[in-house]
Amino acid sequence: MSILMLSMICVIYTFDLPGIQQKTYFEGQQIPVLINEMTSESTQLPYDYYDLDICKPESTENQNQNIGSMILGTLIQQSKYQIFMNYEITDEILCTKHFTQTEQNNLKWFIDHDYRVNMLIDELPILSSNPLNNTIIGVPLGIRNVNQYSFYNHYNFKIEIYNTSKSEINQTFSINSITVEFESKCMDSSEIDSGINCPINSIVNVTYSVRYLMTNSSNRWSAYLNIVTNTDQEWMPLSITLYVFFGLTCLIALFIRFTVKRDVLTFEMLPQEDSDGQIDQKGWKQISRDVFRPPAGILFLSVLIGTGIQFTIMTFFVFFLSSIGFIYSAHTGYLATLVIVVYVFTGSLNGYYSSKFYKYFKGEYWLLCTLGSNLAFPIMALFIFGIENIALMFEEASSGLDFKSGITFIALQLGIQTPLNLIGSLIGFKTESPKNPCKYGQIAQEIPQQPFYLDYFYSCLIGGFVCFISIGLEISQIMQSIWKNSYYEFFVSLLFTAILLIIISAEVSILTVYFLLQNQNHRWWWKAFFVPFTSGVYLFIYSIQYYLDSLQFTRFSTILYYFGTMYMASLCLGLICGTVGFLASHVFVKKIYSMVKLD
Repeated sequence: MSILMLSMICVIYTFDLPGIQQKTYFEGQQIPVLINEMTSESTQLPYDYYDLDICKPESTENQNQNIGSMILGTLIQQSKYQIFMNYEITDEILCTKHFTQTEQNNLKWFIDHDYRVNMLIDELPILSSNPLNNTIIGVPLGIRNVNQYSFYNHYNFKIEIYNTSKSEINQTFSINSITVEFESKCMDSSEIDSGINCPINSIVNVTYSVRYLMTNSSNRWSAYLNIVTNTDQEWMPLSITLYVFFGLTCLIALFIRFTVKRDVLTFEMLPQEDSDGQIDQKGWKQISRDVFRPPAGILFLSVLIGTGIQFTIMTFFVFFLSSIGFIYSAHTGYLATLVIVVYVFTGSLNGYYSSKFYKYFKGEYWLLCTLGSNLAFPIMALFIFGIENIALMFEEASSGLDFKSGITFIALQLGIQTPLNLIGSLIGFKTESPKNPCKYGQIAQEIPQQPFYLDYFYSCLIGGFVCFISIGLEISQIMQSIWKNSYYEFFVSLLFTAILLIIISAEVSILTVYFLLQNQNHRWWWKAFFVPFTSGVYLFIYSIQYYLDSLQFTRFSTILYYFGTMYMASLCLGLICGTVGFLASHVFVKKIYSMVKLD
């Protein structure tokens, strides 16, 4: 717990996460205007806005640089826009751009692929409206009518502010939201008609206007939440799903409790001379000498459990901070920073539990266990993201990981997580292993023929589906926010959904293990992990269907980036569900065998 608190302190105070404090400005004080990347839903390849060399300032030093934005390759740079609090501006010339023929061709390519310019004002993304009057993030670069291209060279900034000072002297204001109306203005017209689209010429004046609207609302994210949903209708299916699965978890819990209690009473009521009778022969008490026999592949299983515990704690910590308003999905760099920092500082938990379970399973190669828990996932992640990064470099996308970012990530891994992992592993190996209610014999008992539904294929098919379907609606909304450039801000519901997923994963695993034990199958360890782990497989299958139904990626690099990212997300989900299922089943098995008298 102290490590997690240290992580939170580092994130909040060292990286100055937005959302915790809202800035106030005096009248006339300059408001920072930053240029983010150009993004497109059709290509998912971000590009530097200044690649077009439009109104580029003398210095474009990356602003708000943090670990997350460095790892993600997010560009946030200075701009020439000068906006002052509560001072309105009309048709201010930002610069005059001379487009070369090559630059015109590049601009047309970006317009063809629906690229938008993303800007940040007071760390708030700008919003605009598309032709269907839907709110979107950023501003389109231009429009194409048949073969004529028009560049949106004029922005009308509408900034909602509210008064944060009770005194009329030295008034201060805070920004609530920023929306932009855009148009194409011709140079040879003094009175501009917004209905006229001017073609891309070699010389274009880039202009902007600013006006302010007073509001009584102090919720600076209310306008941005409307991007996700304009009504409460989106909450209805989610609420119904939560209620249904909450009822399902209660029924499963009652069934397990009633069945185990019945079994214990049955064992206690049997006479001593009939302890080997027909009823006892069919019960889980019969395999008490084998139920705690270590499984095959204890090194691999221990590493998976330790990594899964690390991901579980990291995920809930991030969800909790996001649900109380410490971070928003709009700040992808800060959100990535939070994930990376918490992941690094929870490395000690990975080492501790990996070594603890490895010692519990009577493992001997403790050094391999320590190295596996410390390096297995980072090496896999570097391999996947390395391939993605090479593809992005060929596309000359701005999100490619540069040398400095790679060194930073390696330094975090070797300089912080590795020592913490080693300390946790040392403590885990020094800690005495918990005692089992019964010992296992030298020779394993033969396992009788099992019902078909306890086969790996069928049990994982059913159990994984139950786990995945419990978060299906949340997954669809998250996929929409990631790959459709919208925001996901329902972190409170996501936190409760994650808790529900944990409960269902535990119950599905316990139910599977109980049926195995009832059929005298003492090889339950791996199935307790793999049955809920299959939810990650379902997520990857869903990502394939989502790609075929909702996305139109045509470039190989984008397809590679999409499936590489979804593979890692599916793996993380599977590890979390599998680890929770394994731990819950382990506690369940120890509990039921401690409730009966064993010979």
